[in-house]
Order: sequence, then structure tokens, then C-alpha cells
Amino acid sequence: MKESASLKPNCPIWVTTILFAVLGFYFVSCAKKATPVSLAEYSTSIVGHWQGTVGSSKETMNIDGDGTFVCQIQRMGFLANTLSQSVPGKVSGTWNITGAVITLKITGEKHEQLENRITSSTIESFKTDELTLKSDRGETSSFHRLISY
Repeated sequence: MKESASLKPNCPIWVTTILFAVLGFYFVSCAKKATPVSLAEYSTSIVGHWQGTVGSSKETMNIDGDGTFVCQIQRMGFLANTLSQSVPGKVSGTWNITGAVITLKITGEKHEQLENRITSSTIESFKTDELTLKSDRGETSSFHRLISY
């Protein structure tokens, strides 16, 4: 059976492979890159919905522009994720940023037992969609933005 000329490739397969590789790199390089947030913009740029891991817990934070926050805390690990009926904790309160320090004042909690009602963390790195905090106890946690308000 004779193959139609229109179905034959016009260039070798290696040329097509290189073309797709170059296009792939081009589109990846055009993707939105996280840009650093200036210190003066911390208190407005932090407003939004964030998710990260703190110790052995996954946290989702809603930081609102009115100075309030709600944090959902979900235990992680094999037993917490698969076998247990763990109930996520919830912490809420107010927040304030002075310089590179964010202070959280806890006004409510559910399924959580807190030692301190006020805690502070230093913002070590802040990009548009990435946030790294160092707690007053020296623990570092990273968050990524889910939603901006």
C-alpha cells in the first residue's frame, strides 16, 4: 500500500522534539514570577488566603484587611490523615504588622489549647505568593498564597 505524501512528516523527528522543548521552556519562562514585596507594603500585601505547614500541622490562614484573621489547623501524619477522625482546630483574632514583625492576638479558638494569647513572628521573606515566617520560638514556616483579596 502506498502512503500518501501529505501524511509524511516534512522534517526529521529530532527537529520536532527540539521545537517542542524550546516552546516548553519559553512558556515556563513567561509564567508569573513571584516578586519581592517591599517592607512598606507588608500590611496591605499580606491580606489574602494562605496555606502552609507549621511543625506537624497544615494551616490555612485567612488574613483580612480589617485586621482580623482565622486560621484552620489540620494535624498531619499517617494516623491523622488516614485512620483518625481528627477534628481541625480553629484559631481567630486580630493581627498587626510593625516593620517586619507580625503580631497575632488570639481572641477565639476551637479544638485548640493555646499557651499564649499573643504571638509574634518575623517576616523573613515575602514575595507576592510566598511568605516565610520565623516564630518568636525560632521555628520557620513557609506559606503560599491561595487567594488574594
